[in-house]
Amino acid sequence: MCKLVNLETSTPNSAEAISDFFECYPASESAKSKLWELLIAAMGSKHADMWDGETRAEMLFFIERCGDFFEAVYDNLNPPSL
Repeated sequence: MCKLVNLETSTPNSAEAISDFFECYPASESAKSKLWELLIAAMGSKHADMWDGETRAEMLFFIERCGDFFEAVYDNLNPPSL
């Protein structure tokens, strides 16, 4: 198992969740694509009408940071080893 996941302190569910994520999204691009799809759906929903410019910018910033995080995780972990 990857050194990022400490098997001595992690619960079986947390290690399984990480493994499941990599199994479902084997490449960072697929995970990032889902993030953008969610953002597009959210921006087009009636709930987005309540968002002001700052809130929309925060949502974009969050999506970009999540995408960067996904890339970093995929670059630094070997998903098949999980």
